[in-house]
Amino acid sequence: MLDFLRKGAQSTAVKILFAVIILVFVFWGVGTFRASRVDVLARVNGKPITVREYQLLYEFRYRQLRQMFGNRVDEDFLKNMHFREQVLEELIKRRLLEEAADRLGLSVHPREVQWAIAQIPAFQEGGRFSFRRYRAVLRDLGILPRDFEENVRADLLEARIRHFLTATIFAPETEVRERYAFENQVLRIRYASLPYATCERGLKVTEEELRDYYRKHREEYRTEPRVQVAYVFFPYARYRGKIKVSEEELKAYYESEKDRFFEPERRRVRMILIKAEPGKKAAALKKAEALAEKIKTLTDFERMARRYSQDRATAKLGGDLGVVKPGELFKAADQAVFSAEEGRVVGPVEGPQGYYLFYVQKILPAGTRPFREVKTELEKELLRRKVHEAAYEAADDLYQKAVLSGSLPEAAAKAGLKVKEVSFTRKKPPEILSGKELLEAVFSLEEGEISSPVEAGGGVILFQVEKKEPSRIMTFSEARRFVRRDLIREKAAERCRKRASELLKELSGKKSLSEAAHRGFKVVERTLKRNELFSGEIPRAVARALGGRTDPGLLDRPACDGEACYLVQLAEVRPADFSNWDEERTVLFHVLTQEKRAAYYRAWYRDLRRRAKIKLYKELPK
Repeated sequence: MLDFLRKGAQSTAVKILFAVIILVFVFWGVGTFRASRVDVLARVNGKPITVREYQLLYEFRYRQLRQMFGNRVDEDFLKNMHFREQVLEELIKRRLLEEAADRLGLSVHPREVQWAIAQIPAFQEGGRFSFRRYRAVLRDLGILPRDFEENVRADLLEARIRHFLTATIFAPETEVRERYAFENQVLRIRYASLPYATCERGLKVTEEELRDYYRKHREEYRTEPRVQVAYVFFPYARYRGKIKVSEEELKAYYESEKDRFFEPERRRVRMILIKAEPGKKAAALKKAEALAEKIKTLTDFERMARRYSQDRATAKLGGDLGVVKPGELFKAADQAVFSAEEGRVVGPVEGPQGYYLFYVQKILPAGTRPFREVKTELEKELLRRKVHEAAYEAADDLYQKAVLSGSLPEAAAKAGLKVKEVSFTRKKPPEILSGKELLEAVFSLEEGEISSPVEAGGGVILFQVEKKEPSRIMTFSEARRFVRRDLIREKAAERCRKRASELLKELSGKKSLSEAAHRGFKVVERTLKRNELFSGEIPRAVARALGGRTDPGLLDRPACDGEACYLVQLAEVRPADFSNWDEERTVLFHVLTQEKRAAYYRAWYRDLRRRAKIKLYKELPK
């Protein structure tokens, strides 16, 4: 859940998604959850789940679904996905994980919950936690303490359990190599495509067919929801000329941010590279050693670098790498350079391309950059922050007046501020409201609701939804041209599938698709690695049909998608080339390790769930 929340940076959208979770977070303490005996919905190994817990989570998950699927989320939609049961199952999981954490000696400290919440972008301004923003979110949602904290705590606890159980699981080298060999097989593929558009020629539909198709699919023919919004915009530019930053403020800010300006020891370094070709490492090492013997001074090093270094980017600069910090060179070079004295030649050091010589030209000791060096940077930063705060404060002041009066236009008129009104659909929003999260927020609010101040387009915006026109099913006359288009496409798809199946029977036992080209099919040949099947170079339907197939030959059924039908042939399978094995093995190792850890954790939880004693006391509420 935390990942989901973090993605909703700086937006009312996140706040709206919180809307039924009664957000509470008091920085000097985290609430606890106590179940009332008369409110027990179920027990998990004797531990209660309350009706209130269930209702809060239900509303939160329901709001997420509405964000994703809009008006399609009705009772039938929820019933088909067993939504109520899923909500209960999530609460059961929390109880079981709490019990497991006790057995394993794991817990989450209240300060960890505080820190996690402080990292959520919805509560931040300029990348830092803002108590002003935090208060605004609480005011929008704000009811009781503890429930949001409980969700965050549950996520952190599950992450801790998962790490504890799986941290020692790693993919073995043999398995990594086998996966590499499979995914890097080279496949030569042929496929013959028959687009549905080619099968539409001559198709006719009657009025009766159109009306019958409309009756069966009428839910698919809806108008776009529309909203009418009044908004006031507070551009940052309005405040820039009015705000100054004093010397005292800058110095105080510098003191508070001093840790940012600490720099570790750095070194001005020069480099010579002698490349080692395969089978010629000894010769390269000998040449590097000979050069090291000749270098006595910085001037010698610069001259040798220009003449002998095979690193083209630095050779013409006398091998100058500039100032480097610990960790910026490869490991062996880093250790050698940062243990050498100033004015010393270091090496030869074996590295990625051959043998390297380094010259430590100057040592810059660790220390904090002085105020005078960072003053300009701090001034810009602090000025930007104060400008943003001024815009937010002005918007916040209008917000409070608008909430009291119930009307943003009325409050703005009294304050002498300009209000704009606009009506739009989700597909064609005005530019200032076109941000994804902002747009989601607009369509999530009810008529009359006022947003809290949010950042948008170089300033802060405050808006009120004045009118909402929900999506509705079009009448037959409104939808007729769309119905005709879809019915003809459906008939064409069926005709193409039939033609593809008939040709496949004729080709049975043959090794070529050349015959398909004479029947209106377009034949394409591609050669690509197995792990590139879904790169977009071939249709996804063809890639899915090939799947894990390893034996060459013609596939025994057509592969169809929304645009065409395909006859697919795996013409050749060549073994993987292991020339990039050393470069890719680490990434593949991590991927397989995560897969194995996830599989182990799923199996562990399934066993935990299977052994749990669960008793339901009431019918699940809606």
